[in-house]
Amino acid sequence: ARSDPMNNLLALFELIGVFARRRYLAAEQHFAAIGLNHTEARLLTLLHQDGGAAAQDTLSSQLVIDRTNVGRAMKRLEQEGYITRRKDEADKRANLVEMTAKGRKAVRDIVRIRDRMAREFFGDLTDSEAGKAVALLNKALNKAEA
Repeated sequence: ARSDPMNNLLALFELIGVFARRRYLAAEQHFAAIGLNHTEARLLTLLHQDGGAAAQDTLSSQLVIDRTNVGRAMKRLEQEGYITRRKDEADKRANLVEMTAKGRKAVRDIVRIRDRMAREFFGDLTDSEAGKAVALLNKALNKAEA
């Protein structure tokens, strides 16, 4: 029996949803061990990738989640001493976010946790197999964004 390409596309679409939910749940569980949630860990990771400082709006748009959730996460990270926020001198309406030493330490923990999570998540998948999957998904993503 020949496979129907649309059934394969639909199966892939559904499988990505399953992976997304499992990844989110795993992240919530693993990051809770260091006192963070998924959104807070992602925010600290993005801030680290931006060199430790960025505009709050930039971080918010990179997360692609509801602004109120970003605001709540920022507030908690600031209260717990992971970040500081201050008004941008050039644009008084904007906030600049900077990572503290506690935030930098948390990022080191986050990197270790994400590495362990990925290994557990994909089990016996080889690096080569993972590379092929990444290439195919990037191809689909680039097409979707075009």
